[in-house]
Amino acid sequence: MRIYFPHAKSYRLPSKDPFYCVSFYILKRVRKPKFNMPPLVRYKIPIIGHTYSYTFNSEEFLKQCKKEYGGIFSIYVWGQVRTIVGKEYSQEVLSRDDAFYFGKAFFEIIPYDLLLKHMGLVNMLNMPKLLKEHIFCKLNFYSERMQKCLHSATQKYIDSNVHDDPKVFDNMYFLIIKIISTPVANVFIGEEESKNDEVVATFAEFTSDLSALIKIPPFLNFFYPGLLNRILVSSGLYNPAIKHRNILIKYIKNQVCKRLQEKAKYGDSWKRPDDLLQDIIEQENIDFNNVNYPSLADKMLLFLFASIHTTSNGCANAFMDLASHPQYIQELYEEQLEVHKEADENGVLPFEALDNMKKLDSFIRESLRLTGHILALDHSVLKDYTFSNGLQLPKDHTVKIYVDDIYQDELLQHVDTNVPASKIGKNFMLFGGGKHACPGRHFAINEINFFLYNIILKYNICTKSGKIEGRRMYSPTAYPSSSGIIIEKRVK
Repeated sequence: MRIYFPHAKSYRLPSKDPFYCVSFYILKRVRKPKFNMPPLVRYKIPIIGHTYSYTFNSEEFLKQCKKEYGGIFSIYVWGQVRTIVGKEYSQEVLSRDDAFYFGKAFFEIIPYDLLLKHMGLVNMLNMPKLLKEHIFCKLNFYSERMQKCLHSATQKYIDSNVHDDPKVFDNMYFLIIKIISTPVANVFIGEEESKNDEVVATFAEFTSDLSALIKIPPFLNFFYPGLLNRILVSSGLYNPAIKHRNILIKYIKNQVCKRLQEKAKYGDSWKRPDDLLQDIIEQENIDFNNVNYPSLADKMLLFLFASIHTTSNGCANAFMDLASHPQYIQELYEEQLEVHKEADENGVLPFEALDNMKKLDSFIRESLRLTGHILALDHSVLKDYTFSNGLQLPKDHTVKIYVDDIYQDELLQHVDTNVPASKIGKNFMLFGGGKHACPGRHFAINEINFFLYNIILKYNICTKSGKIEGRRMYSPTAYPSSSGIIIEKRVK
């Protein structure tokens, strides 16, 4: 087994004895680094380091570290040295795409190479480009389909459960992820298959199942970053891709066969489906006599987490924030009434109507900005790097952005209602920054806007507790609240 030491090259473990391995690791760790590294925060307990404080009291722990050590410092958690970058230097990490990369750090946590074994690393790295070229550049085209899907899903999962009396919904996240997954399924695999409950469930559940890997404590990081998750996936103890891949193969095969038959039947008059599946088929010149269905399914699964996870979390947070702050609802309702005047006879808004949801968009932006994370946007160092203050990091090191340090800065608290929720900035980095900023943020924000537009027009909402509900914290990461929300139909 090969393991990585923060300040040295790779070494091969010379013994299988656990005590020898740990002792060898500690001795190698204390070697004098050749870099002018950020200061390592002092700790008292060997092996454990800062893991306990990081896991159970991350907010106060990191504030104290920042106060004592400044804008860049390192901590020792789960057997690894990780560097925390505060507001003063975060833009260096986000803008220097030649030196820092989010994807590599993310793959350390979620081993896509093992989960999606039917596609190569090249395909994984090309994911943002493919989505940008075939989906995110056609937001206007997909707008009507998105609205119809969100409307029908809202009717199915919320309206059908709300009758004459108010209804309490606990943990809205699991309903919202199904609602958000419906238009994504429509755009990815086609209008016909997106109406199937099993397809929507797979889109939603695969995203939730992968999220579980993020929450698993990385006990074996003492030996190798991400080792525990790799063992769980490769051994089959926890590999959600297997179940969901088989489901997708069934429906993809149905679509490919149907499209092949219809194209042969109608020739030039065949109506080409507009979805990601068709784009992939044509771009890769797939041989219909030898279709690699597992590869097609894995490509879809690769896109799902990126397309649904952040959107669902953001939408659930905004929904809870709206329920927690009823003082804003009337003003937002009046705006949506004006916007609704632009809808056609089917209730579909023109794409340009999004420009008139300024108050709603501003509310969503602030909800996303205060999403609750303390640390986020892990990046791997692609090459030895020197910060503007002279501190250095070696290649393959991992940095974490101290987003709470940024969001709590009073100088960055000004809210400009004219700035759209999709625009990244120094005080708004949910979608990253620089060249590798999330290319699907416009698609995500449009989904949340259209969803909340419907909710505000149709329902009154408030928290079950009558109080402001915050996020659920897991170490330095925030998740949507599971508290109850009361939903009641508006009286017309």
